[in-house]
Amino acid sequence: MSYESLLTDTCSIFHLNSRSSGGKWGIPSDDRQQDHYYADNPDVEEQSCYFVEKNQSITQGEPNNEIIQTYRVHFPIDADIQINDKVVWEGITLKAQKPRNIKDHHIEVNLVRRVNL
Repeated sequence: MSYESLLTDTCSIFHLNSRSSGGKWGIPSDDRQQDHYYADNPDVEEQSCYFVEKNQSITQGEPNNEIIQTYRVHFPIDADIQINDKVVWEGITLKAQKPRNIKDHHIEVNLVRRVNL
């Protein structure tokens, strides 16, 4: 049995992009705050992976409670996943933390979902 056959889930990956809206009012564009956004279409579609729920917690806050879910996700070594990427899996949106290369065999990433109730 190969490792790829164990990757039974699929997800879409959106890379974080940034742009600067030119220098207005005499401010050089390099000194302006960057706007960060995700494209409407995924950068990677149907990426094979394997999701494992790692942790789930509820935090009481004002005015709403917040649910925080963490998943550990396994990707093949050639997957294009980066820190702060948006990952959509089965209709839920998660944010990628720093990917870890595991002995040049596969990539593990913790994905976090925060939802206000």
